[in-house]
Amino acid sequence: MNYPATPRKRIPPDIFTDPMQLTLNKGKAAANQANQSGEYQKKQEIKKSTANIIAILKTINIELQNEQDQEISSMLSQQKEIFNKILVQKQTGQKCSFKNAENKTMSQLQNKIENLEKSVENKFNSILKSIEIQSQNQSQNQSQNQTKTYAQAAATNAEEEYNLQKTKKQQKEQEKQKEKKEYRERRLVIQVDKEIAKNIDSYTLRNQINDRFFVKENINSPVIATITKSFTNQSIILTTMPDFSADFLLQKKIVWEDIFSNVAQKIEKDTHWSKVVIHGVPIRPFSMDEGLLLLKDEIETFNPGLKLLKNPIWISSQENRQAKRHASILIAVESAKQAELAIEKRLCIAGNWLIAEKCKENKIQIQCQNCQKYNHSTRNCFAQSVCQICAKQHKTSQHKCNICEVFGQICPHSILKCSNCGEDHKANDSTCLFKTNPEKRSYKYAQNLQKSQQQEQQQQLSTNSFHVLIDNTQNH
Repeated sequence: MNYPATPRKRIPPDIFTDPMQLTLNKGKAAANQANQSGEYQKKQEIKKSTANIIAILKTINIELQNEQDQEISSMLSQQKEIFNKILVQKQTGQKCSFKNAENKTMSQLQNKIENLEKSVENKFNSILKSIEIQSQNQSQNQSQNQTKTYAQAAATNAEEEYNLQKTKKQQKEQEKQKEKKEYRERRLVIQVDKEIAKNIDSYTLRNQINDRFFVKENINSPVIATITKSFTNQSIILTTMPDFSADFLLQKKIVWEDIFSNVAQKIEKDTHWSKVVIHGVPIRPFSMDEGLLLLKDEIETFNPGLKLLKNPIWISSQENRQAKRHASILIAVESAKQAELAIEKRLCIAGNWLIAEKCKENKIQIQCQNCQKYNHSTRNCFAQSVCQICAKQHKTSQHKCNICEVFGQICPHSILKCSNCGEDHKANDSTCLFKTNPEKRSYKYAQNLQKSQQQEQQQQLSTNSFHVLIDNTQNH
């Protein structure tokens, strides 16, 4: 008899599992889960660390761009290298010789620190040495200054006095130039004929112009101070009061110009012009009445670029020119540049190339005939008389030769000596440096002043000092 087959039920595999085995399986699952969680957390930490290192590297790069100190830049570069290696290790998971690199870097830093300490120590020692040398030099200088002779000190003082006088002279010269400029700004030049300039009535003409300003401009104070003629008698010069100027006269020209309407040839400000002397100008072609005007046209026509401000002037008088064929003239040009051009290239006049030179002002050197010094007159001198011939302390008129018995004159027996420079010539000789070189004169005067002060101090020391006589001739 066939029985129907009993269906088999699927039995779960864990029914017959050992409880111990089951526990182990659960532990392994938990461990796997924990490992997975730890790896994830580790990856997150690495990712976070990598981001931090990248941020640090960016900061280091910024500092490297802005840092000027080489030592700090070197240290930052080394740190950048270390962090780059750390970043590679974090990203790849492969360990590199970071420790060795760190040790190498630390060793390099240690060597640099030691070298820096040695450098600082050497610099400090060199500073101490220089201070010591400087103190020694100062002590030597002090000792030299203490042992400096009185004559050397007097010479130094004389040089300082000379420099001081030179500075004062320069300041006075600058002030003088300033005063000249201010005075020139108050002068207005009106060119007229010679006869008119010779016959002007300065007093009446000045009052007439001032009255015009009083009536027409209601100016109560005088405007014009003086009215004079130029030394060439070719111009009338109006000089204003300090409160007015030549520009003011030109602005108010309508007030007074009709007074000179029939005589004025040209009205202009008194400008500083350069003067040039021309030698060898033929006299006959320019000896007529209009000869100077013709000579002016001659110079401007045959010397392009040269502009004369006024007619030339004969330097010598008409009487002296009558017996001569050539003479010298004085011309006034617009600028110093034109004067230099004329001097350098010469001037073509009457078919000849003539020599030109700068006009030099004659400055008279005032020399006292009593003490033989300069810059003061004999009448105002109260110093000790000094002989002009032998430099002794007596008047020149009292100089006597013991051989030929001549008074106040040079004779064959005279021994000449200059009281100023000490050379073998008279005190008023034209070749004396004191006459030709004012700076030499000032320096010598300063030295003489120091010598006289030195002599006075030595006399005071000799009168205030005392001597002790020690006798070593006693018999023992």
